Amino acid sequence: MSSEELSDTIAALNAKIDAQIDHAQDLAAESARLETEASQTTATVTSADGRVTITARPTGAIQSVRLQSVGAADLASLGATITDTIAQAQRVAAERVLISMEQALGADSPLVAAVRHDVDAAFPQVGGSTIEYR
Repeated sequence: MSSEELSDTIAALNAKIDAQIDHAQDLAAESARLETEASQTTATVTSADGRVTITARPTGAIQSVRLQSVGAADLASLGATITDTIAQAQRVAAERVLISMEQALGADSPLVAAVRHDVDAAFPQVGGSTIEYR
């Protein structure tokens, strides 16, 4: 191998390494963006009867619970409504993060599939609520 060929080979390897470094930096920046977005994501869900509004984070943490006065409502029924609305808010917040992950990593990403499986296990779907996205 001539010195010119060796120089070309080294230059090509350096270019490949530089491209890999650039790609790794892009992935790190995207990961940081997703982490920031996930930490700021909330979902607000109002029960179908309007008595309960819950704001949740994708981790399952409840940020707020608001109750509307509807006269002498049955307290046992109100408890079930609160529980169902919390579950829906938690699920919606987690799904919002999944949407961001799918956009960044692709819908067929094994990581997205694993997180979706975890979301499905942690937050079963419930229906009949109004969802407000933030």
